[in-house]
Amino acid sequence: MKQLRSAVFQPRAVPLAAWSRGQALAMTLSLGVCIWQRTTWPVVVSALCLFACLLMLGRRAHTPSGRFGLANAVTCMRLLVLLTLGLPPRWLEPWSALTITLLVLALDLLDGWLARRFADASAFGAHFDMETDALLVLIVTLRLWLGQGYPAWVLISGCLRYAYVLWLWAWPGPAAAREAPRSRLGRWAFTLLMLGLCLGLVLPGFAGRLAVALGTLVVSSSFARSGYFSRLAS
Repeated sequence: MKQLRSAVFQPRAVPLAAWSRGQALAMTLSLGVCIWQRTTWPVVVSALCLFACLLMLGRRAHTPSGRFGLANAVTCMRLLVLLTLGLPPRWLEPWSALTITLLVLALDLLDGWLARRFADASAFGAHFDMETDALLVLIVTLRLWLGQGYPAWVLISGCLRYAYVLWLWAWPGPAAAREAPRSRLGRWAFTLLMLGLCLGLVLPGFAGRLAVALGTLVVSSSFARSGYFSRLAS
């Protein structure tokens, strides 16, 4: 019986890379519609559908034990909260958008702690967390562009994750390309980017744009390093 239970709860392989490629393609197309229509709803609807598919694909592999886990539940909550940032700009003042963004970042810290505390860390959970981070950046940059008059370059940081995944897919090279593992540098780059975006939500004029530009530069450098690791490093 014990062996049977172990077999039942054995985590199975989840096609995370394939899902990420589909996610990157769908979000790129959705972003194109957002730019054309000057709205955020295509990204929000696409994200809801795609993350629902991810949760279904990961059934019984959400955690090493097979249960869904508190950490993944908090990440789900984080995903739903950040999607409220896709409300029309006239419905959400900059300081309200900042409050929601800070709440999402606080939940990001909580889900990591829960995963470690309850031994629920898994490849699925790490991927779910990373893709939620990418969506947060995309939606905040869309808000800055649509609601606060930032130039289109503000969308660069929101596109980087998806461009990176599509690049690896389109240019596999002589051997299978693989994503660079998450590093301390990447985490610092994400932190500095989010600091810049948060300041951009509430600081007027040049100060806000400078903060966003610096955050974009830092995270672009991090993705350049990841690209070198993935395709060019020997």
